[in-house]
Amino acid sequence: MNAIAIAGQSPFDAIRQTRPDGTEFWSARDLMNVEGYQRWEKFKTGLSRAMATAKNQGHDVDSNFRRSEKVSGSRGPAAEDYELSRFAAYLVAMNGEPNMPAVAQAQAYFAIQTRVAETTPALTGEELLAHAVLEAASTIKRIDAERLQLAAKVEHDAPLVAKAEAHSASTTSINRQDFAREVQTWGKKIHGIWIRQKHVMAFLAHKGMTVRGERSDAGQATATAIRNGWAENSKYTDETTGRSFVTTRLLPKGQDVAWKWITSYVEANGTLELPRQIHGGDAA
Repeated sequence: MNAIAIAGQSPFDAIRQTRPDGTEFWSARDLMNVEGYQRWEKFKTGLSRAMATAKNQGHDVDSNFRRSEKVSGSRGPAAEDYELSRFAAYLVAMNGEPNMPAVAQAQAYFAIQTRVAETTPALTGEELLAHAVLEAASTIKRIDAERLQLAAKVEHDAPLVAKAEAHSASTTSINRQDFAREVQTWGKKIHGIWIRQKHVMAFLAHKGMTVRGERSDAGQATATAIRNGWAENSKYTDETTGRSFVTTRLLPKGQDVAWKWITSYVEANGTLELPRQIHGGDAA
């Protein structure tokens, strides 16, 4: 049985039942069929999750999920069933398989109807319909507001993303001191934080881009970085003193990798400074 309208009536309304005292309920077995499940065991998974959700939220599970039995035919054995309140049916739908079209329809139906029942229990007929329309309009307005907030966040994060991705197309290398200055500028502009150059150096060393510790080659590109095409060691001669130094240059691929590391770490921690328990992270 598919979740299609029957003579203009929602299939979820069609299977709704009423007790002698006037309270409504949905048979879990009927709901399973309308939502398109073929096996009770598969449907029971979402049902069990719904019951756990209700319990965790402090609702009375027994009253919302009344255990019952359903008989198929005059001689068939009684099958496990539950009489679901509107709220319980809503939870079952929300814990169902989202890729099943009928489950998605059930989610929409019970979400709207549960909200209407909670806010306007006394309304009937045209008043109820009018209120449902107003509720739908309010929901659309809220979704639009959330969309605007998301757009604003995307606009705010765009420089961050652009900076992280820009080096994918870079064709030139950069020495680690200049790279650290780029990170400092980015941190101040995007996050409003001051990132010290030594923290950039320590972070690159910690991630294996450069040699760390007190070794004589500390700060130079690691064998792994060189093998992966992330960085290279380049000899530099000071024009004033005539002394030669070995400096690390981050290749385009290494810049791209380093920016992804840095943006992810700062986004999660609000700083690029490594925890105290991480030792040997500073590079010369």
